[in-house]
Amino acid sequence: MRIALILASLAVTLVAQSQEIYRWVDKNGVVHYSDQPDSPSAELINVIEPNAYEAQEQGQEQAGDSGAGDSGEPEEDEPAVSPYGSLSIVSPTPDQVFFGADAVVNVAADLQGTLRPDHSVVFFLNGNRKQVDGLSTDYSGLARGTYFLRVSIMDGTGHPVITSQQTNFHVRQPSMNSPQSPTAPPKPTPPKPTPKPAPKPSAG
Repeated sequence: MRIALILASLAVTLVAQSQEIYRWVDKNGVVHYSDQPDSPSAELINVIEPNAYEAQEQGQEQAGDSGAGDSGEPEEDEPAVSPYGSLSIVSPTPDQVFFGADAVVNVAADLQGTLRPDHSVVFFLNGNRKQVDGLSTDYSGLARGTYFLRVSIMDGTGHPVITSQQTNFHVRQPSMNSPQSPTAPPKPTPPKPTPKPAPKPSAG
């Protein structure tokens, strides 16, 4: 057993040092390994050399990772941090209904943070942009239908810094079955006609 272990370790050492390894079995049945054919019955064993390129490439990757950490420079561009806490639309409320073609829809946004001088406010109504001063504006003359609204804060190059979630509202035309607004007072009930007095009987 000890001889077999010694031979196995020798074989491993020879494999690491050379690609040409010879193997033979002596008359006692002992297997021998050597880089020289010391027996007529020795046969050449093809040994696959360890892939030094992959090991070198892996070492370069590890060195590159440590180098990036030492320099403090990120490998990829980090996303810019928004100077604003949040941006949301507060008017109109989701699924709010406006009646009539002459309805004026006031839209307003709430921004957590102070708007920077080089940033602008842009509303998008069904994809159509409208740059405004401040955080509110009005839309009028809207046809009947459903509208989708969102708002973005744009930087000086026209890229969005922060964008709100999309909301929607509806414009409907008034009809006999639909009041002008959900809070319109009910129509007054006409007074009942006063009954006429019965005629007096004539004297006979």
